[in-house]
Amino acid sequence: MQDVFDAEFAADPWPVLDRLRREGGVHRVRTPDGPPAWLVTRYDHVRAGLLDDRLTSDVRTAGTDYRGFAVPPPLDALLVTAPGDHARLRKLVTGELSPRRLTEWDRLAPSLVESLLRKVDSDAEVDLIERLAVPLPAAVLGELLGLGSEEREALAAWANSTLLTSAAPPRARDTLATMQTIITAATEQARAERADTLLGRLVAAHDDTGSPSTQELPGLLFYLLFVWYEVLTDLLAGSILALLNHPDQLPALHSASSRQPAVEELLRYVSPQVLAGPRFATADLGFGDYTIRPGQTVLLCLAAANHDPGVFARPGELDLGRKHNPHLGLGYGIHSCLGTALVRTITAATLGALFTRWPGTTLTVSPRDIVWRSGFRHRGPLTLPVKLG
Repeated sequence: MQDVFDAEFAADPWPVLDRLRREGGVHRVRTPDGPPAWLVTRYDHVRAGLLDDRLTSDVRTAGTDYRGFAVPPPLDALLVTAPGDHARLRKLVTGELSPRRLTEWDRLAPSLVESLLRKVDSDAEVDLIERLAVPLPAAVLGELLGLGSEEREALAAWANSTLLTSAAPPRARDTLATMQTIITAATEQARAERADTLLGRLVAAHDDTGSPSTQELPGLLFYLLFVWYEVLTDLLAGSILALLNHPDQLPALHSASSRQPAVEELLRYVSPQVLAGPRFATADLGFGDYTIRPGQTVLLCLAAANHDPGVFARPGELDLGRKHNPHLGLGYGIHSCLGTALVRTITAATLGALFTRWPGTTLTVSPRDIVWRSGFRHRGPLTLPVKLG
């Protein structure tokens, strides 16, 4: 069994992942919590695992391996529901988060960026994690879902407590009460106001048709409010850092037609979601030379797949003009991130707004001195001190 998730892993996982990929691609590893799991690192194995219905996210099938954060009911609706109901719930959300519905964010995102940095003068020094990458998702969700001021403040406070500390942040299970309070209050407000917002429409659908059900609605809101938040924060932070380290790539952000391909490359290169959520085998599975037994945990490494030289030319290089880019940065198949369109749209608009308004922005420290938030399933800078200009 290998110990790979050490203190340096989040800042620079690539040498470790490259070695594991070369040495067979499938390894028994110890997770930071202690229990073991199978780590899968080759692109073809990871992609196949994301599509394999013998791997489930339902923690009720887990054995003694790593189990991850066991989401309690009813917040676990998307994890434990039957395939037909899962497809129905995904359709409810993906329809609301379709690129067509999100076109307005090309206009709204720049104004949110301006509002968050309004009090910062050009040539001023600022931490873009504290001032932009962490609060922006809360501002987006507040507008998208129509959250009240108290719920917006509570969501921002949750994000600050979990994403802005170099000490050990509170575990997800320890913030459940806060999450449930926000979900309940937001649902009650949307029901009272019958607002024409994403949340308002989901609540109206529940009240009028029963879909989503009473058990399913909190699970959908849990996902929308919390599950993808860290991915967007880390993608924004990691992308800004990557672009500051590669200023020759910035012109791709100044054209709307090239901005989306640029985001795809940043998703691949940065890979903020290092691992897909833990999967549990329901039958014997063959990965390479290894057999994974029922109940054992499989960690599909999206980051390793995204840097597989068998699929991507020069995977360690940032190339915003990359043509062939079948990355797995937000997963793949029916369990891919529900917020993919939102994450892509907000990232493109935010980076465009930031580097158009402040094209001369520079780091105020060496890239080697950037502190990364400790973790193994996600990766992102903890601080990003810059001089706007």
